[in-house]
Amino acid sequence: MSQPKYIKIGADGQQLPDDATDQVAVLLPAHGLMFTATSVVESDVSQEKCEAACKALTLAGFADWDLPTIDELQLLVDRTRYSPAIDTDFFHDIQNDWYWSKTPAAWSSASAWFVSFYYGNVSSYRRNGSGFALAVRRAGQ
Repeated sequence: MSQPKYIKIGADGQQLPDDATDQVAVLLPAHGLMFTATSVVESDVSQEKCEAACKALTLAGFADWDLPTIDELQLLVDRTRYSPAIDTDFFHDIQNDWYWSKTPAAWSSASAWFVSFYYGNVSSYRRNGSGFALAVRRAGQ
């Protein structure tokens, strides 16, 4: 039997059944990552504010959340979907907008990489631009 791509996680940190709709986080078992099921900020804010919101988060019994790297964030893109380009059975209220990563752009420390979940494309922009954030936990933290 193959390992599921995503596992729904409840507010108590426990695995939920596949048909649950009240998940607060989503586990990617093949990658040892857990993401929040919704954005950790309610409106477009800078990359710095997104990172601070992720680091301040306590959810599902964990307080070691972080802003994902661009490689981690790209794992959520579903190329069979758009508007939003993410599996909405697992991730809720995802904006058709930028979701920041903590990965700086190689050509400028004033810029960082993001994923736009409208089409699922990856690009970069100035860190003081506005976007959203999904928080991540890494295995072994």
